[in-house]
Amino acid sequence: MRQRRLPIMPTLVAAYGDLGRLLTAMRALMLSAFLIMLAISVAAELVPQRLWDQQLVGEALGLIQNAVEAFLLTPVVIAIHRFVILDKITRNYTVPIGEPVFGVFFGWLFALKVFVGLPLDMLSLLQTLYWSLWTSTLVFAVAMVAAVTVTLRLSILLPALAVGAPGATPLHALADTKGHVLRLLALFCLALAPWLAVAIGGAVLLGRGATITGSPLAMLSLVMGGVLQTIVLSLTAVVASYAFMALAEQVKRVVQRQPPAPV
Repeated sequence: MRQRRLPIMPTLVAAYGDLGRLLTAMRALMLSAFLIMLAISVAAELVPQRLWDQQLVGEALGLIQNAVEAFLLTPVVIAIHRFVILDKITRNYTVPIGEPVFGVFFGWLFALKVFVGLPLDMLSLLQTLYWSLWTSTLVFAVAMVAAVTVTLRLSILLPALAVGAPGATPLHALADTKGHVLRLLALFCLALAPWLAVAIGGAVLLGRGATITGSPLAMLSLVMGGVLQTIVLSLTAVVASYAFMALAEQVKRVVQRQPPAPV
């Protein structure tokens, strides 16, 4: 059997090309995604910081925020996967609760968001238990590696669900991505690194004034954050779609387009 391979540079070029295409072809949908991101960020800012700082209340608020975000963005992410894999254009934002795929996709999107955040939650808990710095750091590092690894291994599951692949299960996704974690990590990191740099640069330029709720700089920071979050969400979905097309064997059979050829 021919060894499957996930090409990095050709996939990056193709992913950015599709990012530009979908921002043009699905402008209304992408605008909806931006407005959703912005509204959630504004709502989070309106919650008093003392509530976020409380262990249990803060965790509950974080779960609610993740659930609302996953629910409202599920139609957007599904549309992006279908655009890349099936070349299907979704022009307007709707919430198709009646579709069977919606509930399953939302559940996995929410679960992955929570799972990725578990290491930070664990670190916060360890600090309240007064564990030593070295022990807390070690546990956090192990948890982070585990969370990133599992998330990368399941990265092709959401695209598979979006296009209705008959073998779209976690076990099949884990089987298809076995041995490809480092390439997946490199691909996502290279794709998202420029936008992380933009976010850091923007925070430095805005300065401490952006932390004052209600100030002009704070409002500008929220808008910039919404734009960056929309781009990161879209690019992540596009890259995951290409990973699905390149690696999926047990979960595919619906792909009509081909991934870029390895070099």
